[in-house]
Amino acid sequence: MIFVFVTMITMAFQPAMTLKTTASEGYHIYINVIANVVTVYYDGEPVRAMITSTGTATPLSGTYNTSQKFDWGYLNGNVYGQYCTRIYKGILFHSVPYTGYYNYGSLKHGQFDLLGTPASMGCMRLCVGDAKWIYDNIPANTPVTFYSDEEIPSPMGMPFSCKIATFGEPFSGWDPTDLNPENPWNAFLGDAFDPEYYLENNPDLKGMFPWTPVSLKLHWVSYGIAEGRVASKIFDIKEYKRLLNYRFGNNNYAYIAYSNLVGYNAPVDKATAEQRMSPYVRINLEDAVSAANAGIPADHGVAPAKTPTPTTALTPTKAPTPTPVPVNTDPAVPTAAPAPVPVVVDPGKFDAIGYANRYPDVRELYGYDPIALWNHYDTIGRYEGRLPY
Repeated sequence: MIFVFVTMITMAFQPAMTLKTTASEGYHIYINVIANVVTVYYDGEPVRAMITSTGTATPLSGTYNTSQKFDWGYLNGNVYGQYCTRIYKGILFHSVPYTGYYNYGSLKHGQFDLLGTPASMGCMRLCVGDAKWIYDNIPANTPVTFYSDEEIPSPMGMPFSCKIATFGEPFSGWDPTDLNPENPWNAFLGDAFDPEYYLENNPDLKGMFPWTPVSLKLHWVSYGIAEGRVASKIFDIKEYKRLLNYRFGNNNYAYIAYSNLVGYNAPVDKATAEQRMSPYVRINLEDAVSAANAGIPADHGVAPAKTPTPTTALTPTKAPTPTPVPVNTDPAVPTAAPAPVPVVVDPGKFDAIGYANRYPDVRELYGYDPIALWNHYDTIGRYEGRLPY
């Protein structure tokens, strides 16, 4: 495991630019800053759109190249992020922040609910599923272009987002898209959700949003369950409601807890039921229902919850006609992550007070905090040619 200190700096804003894609091989990522949308292109075609949160120090224009990756990173504000991919200096792709290092259940759920709006200090916040996709699929030196377009969030449309803060513990402390086996979302939903089946058997969803397995799961949790949508071959909530409405009423999640406990589509004896229980619901049916009621309010997600109307349709599905113009409109902004300057300093020999006094802009951000000052120098300052004293 690699532990990295990541700090944020205030960058001078450049004039915003609109999307002008260039024909290229491999991956190229475009970030619509004003719309808070990330679009991934491959060989000139858009292949994935992601909802994000930009921030005050997010570049408005320019092209940079990805470099380092970290499974967990220490972020500015004494928080942590999963699946960090560096774009440029202190600007990264990463998950919504956590309050604990390697604590997967410490998600700041209020910040998760802000995805799609400016909320970071400059990095690109993503849900875990999208941050991991970039971490797993985007190679080093992939170009990342910043631009702004108020009318078209992405050539693929506006990605779907949802809110989780109202779900309560333990759910709200976890990202619903995190595949961690300890994630209560995964244990709770179990086999009741299959993204491919869900999209295929709900044709009205096709064309509404740029769906991915991540966003489909978020949709079912937020709206689909309440709308009675079937999400797998082995769990039909409408049938469960027909048989058990007298007991669970409108608590849609109690039906899932029941199915986790007693199995799907067939009655079983208690011994078999206990063998089929998910890691989250363990003792008996009453405990399963209690867990559902405690974790999620009984009226949460109950109709008339409705799938929101997308702000932009999925047209055009292809990138605009390539225009041979430079994507970096500011010659002062490098088109690739700068090579590290050959200044290696032992942390024990770093002069924090001297560093703060020498660079007032850094002192204004971090005061005389020796750890924060060292983190700034180690991850940013030395690349800018700053002296360690």
